[in-house]
Amino acid sequence: MTIDHIKPATTAKSLDDQSVLDFLRKSPDFFLRHPSALSELTLPHESGKAVSLIERQVDILRDRNVTMRKRMNELLHAARANDEIFAKTRSLNLALLEVSSWPELNEVLATHVLVDFEADFVCAHLCGAGMALALDHIQHHNHEMPLQHLQSNTSAQCISLRKDELTQMFPLSDHDDSGSAAILDLTIRHGSGALCIGSRDPSRFSKGMDTLFVTYIADIVAKVMDRLAGS
Repeated sequence: MTIDHIKPATTAKSLDDQSVLDFLRKSPDFFLRHPSALSELTLPHESGKAVSLIERQVDILRDRNVTMRKRMNELLHAARANDEIFAKTRSLNLALLEVSSWPELNEVLATHVLVDFEADFVCAHLCGAGMALALDHIQHHNHEMPLQHLQSNTSAQCISLRKDELTQMFPLSDHDDSGSAAILDLTIRHGSGALCIGSRDPSRFSKGMDTLFVTYIADIVAKVMDRLAGS
């Protein structure tokens, strides 16, 4: 290859710049149709070493525009996530309305909580409810529920758990390491209860996370349990 075949490194950039200039000349109203593009341009004013007031104002407006766009993207992301969770919660609640037996409730918890909500474990613990249940995801206890000392005065809490604590809370699952769980009170007519949703990830259910949707699910599950216990 001879040196004649080697193109200068600036050729591509020059062509790109020229293409932009040609486009703007052919579209003189471009910035009228896209005024937001002006806020992203750097247009220094000839004021020597001093920064003109106009230039400073433009910089401030540009920074505010970037901040507002970032905040808007965060809000849109949160809205999409909430829409997805709401759709899954609605599907679970509709399935709960069709439940007519404890085994069916056990199956609904497994299908929707483990699959739709991508949890690793789920188990509802009941105590002193005057029944004998030993299903995969519904356990009854005569005296006290496992890890009762972890429950607080709040209706929902998220907490990290050691391997032995996970084993007590989710006895029919295998546990290799620590994890986390959301512990939700089940307000039932007879006895007491807690719906536990767990993860192998110790940070999945962390303090301070929003528990609005899972608390709502626990309220519906408790109503279904009262119906089943009275039937």
